Amino acid sequence: MAESVSFFGSVRRFFRDYLLVMETRGSFGQLVQQATEDAALRQRLLQSPKQVLAEAGITLPEGIEVEILENTDKVIHLVLPPLVESGEAEGGQ
Repeated sequence: MAESVSFFGSVRRFFRDYLLVMETRGSFGQLVQQATEDAALRQRLLQSPKQVLAEAGITLPEGIEVEILENTDKVIHLVLPPLVESGEAEGGQ
């Protein structure tokens, strides 16, 4: 009989695998990976994301805001992309 896997175990494995891929994809992935292991960096990233991103060499375009959310065993954030006009979604102008 197959071993029963909890939902949270599946989510943890997903994020672990995601981080392994991100780790090799540049500054942002490395920063996220570090924030999974360094509580002080994680707290700074939650409190002052633009500053910490800048320190890691990640610059955001003028007017762009960033919000860092922390997943827990009880809360998982799913990020939706911006709404797309129907013409844009179909490749229109």
